[in-house]
Amino acid sequence: MNIETDLKNVLAEYRRCVNYNILTDYYEKSQMHENFYLGNQWYKVNAPDLDKPVLNFIRRVCSFLTAMVTSDDINVFVSPYISSPESVESADVINIELERVIERAKLKSVCRNVVRDSVVNGDGYLYWMFDGQTAMCEVIKGTNIMFANPYLNDVQKQPFIMIEKREYLEKVKESAKKNRQNAAVVKADEDYMSSIESVPMATLITKMYKKDGQVWYMQFTKDCIVCPPKPLGYRLYPFAKFTWDRQSDSCRGMGAVENLIPNQIAVNKLWAMALLHQKSMAFPKIFFDKTKIDSWSNKVGAAIGVIGNPNEAVATSFKAADMSDQLVDLVEKTIAFTKEFMGANDTSLGNVTPQNTSAILAVQRSATIPLENQKQEFYQFLEDCVLIVLDIIRTDYGKRYVRTAVGDGVYKHQIFDFSALDRSRFSQSIQADTSTPWSEGLQMQTLENLYAKQILTDARDYVAAIPSSQLKNKQQILKKLDENMKLKT
Repeated sequence: MNIETDLKNVLAEYRRCVNYNILTDYYEKSQMHENFYLGNQWYKVNAPDLDKPVLNFIRRVCSFLTAMVTSDDINVFVSPYISSPESVESADVINIELERVIERAKLKSVCRNVVRDSVVNGDGYLYWMFDGQTAMCEVIKGTNIMFANPYLNDVQKQPFIMIEKREYLEKVKESAKKNRQNAAVVKADEDYMSSIESVPMATLITKMYKKDGQVWYMQFTKDCIVCPPKPLGYRLYPFAKFTWDRQSDSCRGMGAVENLIPNQIAVNKLWAMALLHQKSMAFPKIFFDKTKIDSWSNKVGAAIGVIGNPNEAVATSFKAADMSDQLVDLVEKTIAFTKEFMGANDTSLGNVTPQNTSAILAVQRSATIPLENQKQEFYQFLEDCVLIVLDIIRTDYGKRYVRTAVGDGVYKHQIFDFSALDRSRFSQSIQADTSTPWSEGLQMQTLENLYAKQILTDARDYVAAIPSSQLKNKQQILKKLDENMKLKT
């Protein structure tokens, strides 16, 4: 495929991608899904005389699904296919760096945001970059990333990828000057004056494509090329994608919110009608004889003029029939059935008294079986992240000092050439375990049984196996145990 790099043609490609999203209502649907998740569920509804209650069960279901798929404990390590002193040492260096990247990039919390985006809109995207010191990442909204082939789901097979981002106008001009481009022609977006933005901003589009086995990139605005094509040196696009449910022949997935919106609208409407009925019919109505009284006054102690004998009945009160309880039952059943069908039952949500840990754990595991496809997709997402990070390490790290373990508590410093890293010599392994109160309780019970039966005799191994949420200052305790062991030896 011929890759366009001149301004006229890349702008035409950008408009074609935007038009596809408009024709498929991707922008409108994404905004609607976000509104329903956040609770802004009466957006653009014109009903000034109607209360607009929100019984937002969508957010709780989405939070539950996000928590069940993501992991609190992500461990990534590589091992050499052929064991040798050099390969083992290289694997140790890479493992230390991977652990450092995961910690600095806050990958565990970032993954939750990615999965949350996929639950709401169908896809979550993570963009990896090199900040001059290490590999870092940021979450990108699905509306800001566009693909050359809208029918291809695999990111790495795309002919090109475009990322749309709003930047300060001065920053864009400085970047153009740095790359020896005509910064004077760069103009702010026409709609910035009518928006809440007080500083002029421009839309900067980054285009990435593969050429000669490596990734190239360029940046442009509607007015000029900001950065001409340059090689990144990566073999993979620095994007990791997590899809909730795949759609055939589409680069976009489908989230859980889209199918829940009709149920949420029905619940909100029923509850709004119930409130309107109570407001209109809760208080008794007064009926009076207009042949004897022209108007009625509810003022305390006010005199009311009557034509005729005032001893005759001229008014009476009327109480409307109570609202049917079936409406409240229907609302409750709609919410309950929706949560049940999505796998968010009371046991999974923790709305039970833990009388039998094993039974509760069994029910909870059965509730997560329908999410196995999403869990496998999440593991693949983590593997893609690791491959991208290894690609960044190989390309951008160069030679730098590293610390490797020689023995117990003994380390040595040496220069390691990351550019010589050959990913084909190593296999990567990813462990992502989800923990719940019931699984942690079962783990503690198992540990106590092993220790009581003297199957597990080492105190350090016992403490190391305890979940961090069950033992405060776990690292300090392990450190003291190590110090005591050194003193004994």
